[in-house]
Amino acid sequence: MNHQKKQIITINILILLFINLISIVSAIIKVNPENQFLIDQYNRVRLFHGVNVVYKIPPFHPSLEGFDPITSFSTEDIENLVEWGFNAVRLGVMWPGVEPVKDEYNQTYLDVMSKLVSEMGDNEIYTLIDFHQDLLSRKYCGEGFPDWLVSSDSDDSFPSPVTSSYPKNNESYPSLSQCLSKDFGEYYFSKDVGREFQNLYDNVNGIQDEFIDYWRELVNNFKGFDTVLGYEIINEPWGGDIYQNPEFILRLGYADEKNLLPLYQAVNQAIRELDDEHCVFYEKALTDLLHSYFPSGTPGGIEYNDRQVLSYHIYCGTDRSGNPRHQYVCDGEDDLFLVNAMKDLKQTGGGGFMTEFGAVSNETNSIEMLNYLTGAADKYLQSWTYWQLKYYNDITTAGSTESLYLPNGELDISKITALSRTYAQAISGIPLSMSFNPTNSDFTLSYTINTTITQPTQIYLNQDLFYPNGFTSTITSGTATISNPQKNSIYILPNSNTINQSTITIEILKK
Repeated sequence: MNHQKKQIITINILILLFINLISIVSAIIKVNPENQFLIDQYNRVRLFHGVNVVYKIPPFHPSLEGFDPITSFSTEDIENLVEWGFNAVRLGVMWPGVEPVKDEYNQTYLDVMSKLVSEMGDNEIYTLIDFHQDLLSRKYCGEGFPDWLVSSDSDDSFPSPVTSSYPKNNESYPSLSQCLSKDFGEYYFSKDVGREFQNLYDNVNGIQDEFIDYWRELVNNFKGFDTVLGYEIINEPWGGDIYQNPEFILRLGYADEKNLLPLYQAVNQAIRELDDEHCVFYEKALTDLLHSYFPSGTPGGIEYNDRQVLSYHIYCGTDRSGNPRHQYVCDGEDDLFLVNAMKDLKQTGGGGFMTEFGAVSNETNSIEMLNYLTGAADKYLQSWTYWQLKYYNDITTAGSTESLYLPNGELDISKITALSRTYAQAISGIPLSMSFNPTNSDFTLSYTINTTITQPTQIYLNQDLFYPNGFTSTITSGTATISNPQKNSIYILPNSNTINQSTITIEILKK
């Protein structure tokens, strides 16, 4: 082989390596700011259905080996998610696990979480890295901050004025039984919790600086994973010290403007110094009941609207067993909250994702609520993650009814049937509408096809649950080729007769 040919081969190899490098970089999920859909490296619109996996107490991660209906998140669990069509997990990477002692980061814990992210990625499941908190501390009947960070200026009044103060055990925690005597949401109205949140927002004693350092550690650990959806700055933030400044609860949007936006901007800046590619997820304050008042381009500016996502939660009023008190009232509440979330998206730009909903039992009203809300998410072409996969010994939940597993350890078929819906996971074009009827299994998807996209539109369907005797799939509008390459999957590709930007409608019916 002559020298010139060797040079050509070497150049070709380098070009291929460069192309592969570009492909790897661009494989991260982004947002199309023009239509606010999540998109992949092929420019396909992506939709995600999944679950939360949040372990709030030591060791702050689920068991990785074997299967347990309460505590595991193992290979078998991941395989189950794939079987159910779940392609996203919101994973709580807990601060006390990351930094149990000030300035001492637990790499063993981070390695465990990285292993989970890697294995999920190998199975085409994306991970949202979540700083999960409820009430900020076990000292306040919740979780979030490591103990060393919780301020020492408490007057031991917790949970005053919700009720009289709780006695503490040797670890300065109230007893779990006493904590669970009330819905954990009531404790947000305690003076101590409001003060602790305000300390975070005002950086009292450097708390916000410590929070930003925690996020730097997470980003350094997870930025190399293409299948990380993004980083969620803080779960369900409270508005602040509502007793020191009642405007944080009485004036809608005030907490978003004065407390959360500066925090988000500071954390976002720290993240972007290390990772300018992955999306940043953010939420409105719990005190803003209907919708947020964030400006366009929150938290990184309008130029980051292709890499930031508004995370929103939708829950209706339920009793303590997780059942909607009244089905039609619950549906009305869900619809109101979802409509306002869509208004938020239009206002803020960027993408949207319903990162929590459900948390219900398997009673009839609960399943009807799940069907209603997931159907409404289809209507708005929104992604979601159900709360949550398993009980995981949740210290803010009175029972295990929120899980996808029954108290006897068996799979909750009613919930799986409600959540394992037929849907488009990837769309080679712009989606126009999508609907699934869980009663008769009818599914319809319409989209404007982009024939320059080389990858197929991919539809998930649970054949065992909804199509036990088979199904028919038909293009009822436009021209394209349908295939069923493997169980639970339908692919649509353009053919020689497909017109670019034409409307493709596919209908799936059970036999």
